[in-house]
Amino acid sequence: MMTSTLTVVGREVFIDDYNEEIDNDYRLDPDEILQDMVELMEDSPESYQHLHIDSEQTNDGMNKLFSFTSYEGDDGLRLSYLGVSDE
Repeated sequence: MMTSTLTVVGREVFIDDYNEEIDNDYRLDPDEILQDMVELMEDSPESYQHLHIDSEQTNDGMNKLFSFTSYEGDDGLRLSYLGVSDE
């Protein structure tokens, strides 16, 4: 497992959205989720990745899709959180 210092644009927004949308009983450490996304993006740069959460794990009973992308910036690859949507 590779440890990365890749910049995560929108980290705080993701953590807020995740904590608001996901039932306490099913929450994982959001920083570990972001680290997994960073590793996926390093393997597949300039792509989109999605985190799907089933309805029984959310506060409002709707499936959730958290979306991320990566892009090449002046200082290297950057991961960007795009937002969450109902599915």
